[in-house]
Amino acid sequence: MSQISLGTWESLVLGMRCKDGVILAGTKKVSYGYLVVSQQAGRAVDILDNVGFAFAGHVADLQNLLRTIKIEINYLKYTLGRPLSISAIANRLGLILYSYKLFPYITFALIGGVDKYPEKPRLFSLDPVGSVIEEEYAASGISAEVAIGLLEDRYSPDMSVDDAKELALDVMRAVARRDVLAGKYVDLAVITREKSELQTITLKI
Repeated sequence: MSQISLGTWESLVLGMRCKDGVILAGTKKVSYGYLVVSQQAGRAVDILDNVGFAFAGHVADLQNLLRTIKIEINYLKYTLGRPLSISAIANRLGLILYSYKLFPYITFALIGGVDKYPEKPRLFSLDPVGSVIEEEYAASGISAEVAIGLLEDRYSPDMSVDDAKELALDVMRAVARRDVLAGKYVDLAVITREKSELQTITLKI
């Protein structure tokens, strides 16, 4: 009888808070067990209303969680008549995760953006049961230990988003060379006060 696999981590995701914005990045390879379903169909990073989300976890869990938090954000925004702060969004997602703590989502999350009042870039990391921690940089998912080690060595809170973008790609490239589940396709979100941008980049490894 064949064994049903719940799937491996879809991605490695990382985030950095910079002096002028936030960077989020995530790999795109989707795999179940030893089978690679797609090299670049996964979407672990997304942007809504100039707020970035990055998820590392089982495919169905992270997709459902992203849909849920988008609905929550839109509902609260129209109910309150104003956009939510980054902290409020992170804590709302934490409450959603905590409400499922007996049967948790198998996913780790990063949320980043630039608050308007006061104007400040912010980055939060969340675990599967809803812990919310504000970070300067963070990484979760496959080979997160490698990514954290590289970020620890090279990260500076005074970095610009351009410098952080290059660092994020260097980290993803280093992981892709050593971890077969990472892949060479990366989604990269650059979020500043003025705008946000999400692009797909092919790493040269």
